[in-house]
Amino acid sequence: MKRNERDCNNENDEENEKDTNPCKLDLDSLPLDLKMVILARLPAKSLMKLRRVSKIWSSIIRSRGFINSFYSISSKQSRFIVALSNSVFGKPAEKLTFFFSFSHDDEDDSSSLLPNFEMAIPKCSFSNYSDSLASFHGILAVQADSKWLMCNPSTEQFYKLPATTAFVGYDPIDDQYKALSWKRIRYDSSGHLEHKVLTLADGEVWRHIKDTPLPYRATHQASVCINGFLYYAAFLTQSKDMDHMVLVCFDVRSEKLSFINAPKDVVQWGRKAVFIEYKGKLASIVRGPYDRFHSFDLWILEDVEKHEWSKQTCVFPSSVWDDVECGKMYFPGTNKAGEIIMAPKRLSSDFRPFYIFYYNVETKNIRRVRLLGIGDSEEFRRSYGFQSTAGSRHSLVLIAHQHVESVGFFKDPRINLT
Repeated sequence: MKRNERDCNNENDEENEKDTNPCKLDLDSLPLDLKMVILARLPAKSLMKLRRVSKIWSSIIRSRGFINSFYSISSKQSRFIVALSNSVFGKPAEKLTFFFSFSHDDEDDSSSLLPNFEMAIPKCSFSNYSDSLASFHGILAVQADSKWLMCNPSTEQFYKLPATTAFVGYDPIDDQYKALSWKRIRYDSSGHLEHKVLTLADGEVWRHIKDTPLPYRATHQASVCINGFLYYAAFLTQSKDMDHMVLVCFDVRSEKLSFINAPKDVVQWGRKAVFIEYKGKLASIVRGPYDRFHSFDLWILEDVEKHEWSKQTCVFPSSVWDDVECGKMYFPGTNKAGEIIMAPKRLSSDFRPFYIFYYNVETKNIRRVRLLGIGDSEEFRRSYGFQSTAGSRHSLVLIAHQHVESVGFFKDPRINLT
């Protein structure tokens, strides 16, 4: 074969290889539906990098259809977020809050889980008086330093809410996040409050809530949002019985307030009260908040209209405390199987394993799962700013259960910090 014929054949072979090699196909040439199917199966972190490839890709990833498709796929995998502050009393510039994710199948009895580092928020830390972390449709509502933040670990975005924000709720029907705020109208014991609500992504435009119920005063910062209803405890200031305590129910969608009568045990502990979602219902965990305990009462709101509650006593073995250095136990909520999650509130002062516990109310069984790499080695504490084991005792741990990875963006451009 002549040289020019051989060269021509080689060129044809190279062209054929370019046409048939799937790795060299142009993604932009694919139909839109196929693009979305391919992209929706990539990790969120990778999608954030692909946004910078072209305006077309960025437009696809930011589209509502793609965000919903990605969330639908992600929701099939159970995971939770662990947030850890490295200092409470340090200088503001030294404070950091780290977010780690753990993937876990509730039907799997794994004894240990590996973490994935997601993001860090600077100049931010938890304290004993600001200990709220909740996941709403892939977005975290975080209360730190007595202020609320919204963040998405998958996109590494965070946004500070106005300082007047008291609580944050989520409306799953209209897919809206809302902040609730109030101020006292008269500075006396009457408890008259002026309520306002802010729909996030609309900018800081607060709206007055009309038809506010009887004057009341919130007793603490504990709250929970379930199926579009935000609950928190309060006492009626103009009641003949000054101990008449209730739960305030805020309908996030309609923006209306109402009261729910509750047993005294449910709301008597002030800041120490614990509200969770249990099998789709509002529930409260009641236990002695100051000492170690070996049982707790689970109060469940069975009928919202009739204000009817049920009570179960949950007992667990005292050996659980062998794995917890401090006497503080934290109840983030439940997993998909309905098991109640318990976890230490702080890191230990020594390099011991960090465990979370799952309690089955029906069978009374409890199991533990070790979170590898959380405060259990000198390397971890040095890498994340825990210079001494003694200082770690002031480092609080919060958990957002049943978190779903999302690539959702707020419409407000100030939130898009990436």
